[in-house]
Amino acid sequence: MYELSTPGFDITICFSLLGVGGLIALIVIQYNNNNNNNNNNNNNNNNNNNNNNNNLEGNDINSIEFSRKINKLILPEYIIQAVFSVWFLITFRFFLFLLNSPVLVYHYLRYSKGLHKVDPTKVYQMTSKFGNHLMLKLVFYMVMFFVYLFVLLFNLFSE
Repeated sequence: MYELSTPGFDITICFSLLGVGGLIALIVIQYNNNNNNNNNNNNNNNNNNNNNNNNLEGNDINSIEFSRKINKLILPEYIIQAVFSVWFLITFRFFLFLLNSPVLVYHYLRYSKGLHKVDPTKVYQMTSKFGNHLMLKLVFYMVMFFVYLFVLLFNLFSE
């Protein structure tokens, strides 16, 4: 396997670690966007870590504002994922490309069908589905982070 046989420092994997760290940050921001503190109406509410899904379910945020905040983060995530997947293909890292290809195909299908944007009229019907979707992507990106870290450490310490 080529991606595990290059000894020494590997800049591609370092950029991949940074990129997947950025993807994890985008997912976390999508899941917990801006930590809206709506303590004006509820003085007894001491929880300052309300996420948008909870704010949406509690009618603390309207669906148009929720959709606007989430939609501006979706396309950068798709672009970063596509760039790194294509980069793995160009640099002959076929194993890493194959690991990333299901998410790349999933993003392509959602984008081509127009399902990548959150619709404000259907936002209340899909809050739990959206949260589950983000958690699955977070788990995938965290697994990929550790795969890239393993490849980097394997390349550094193999002699």
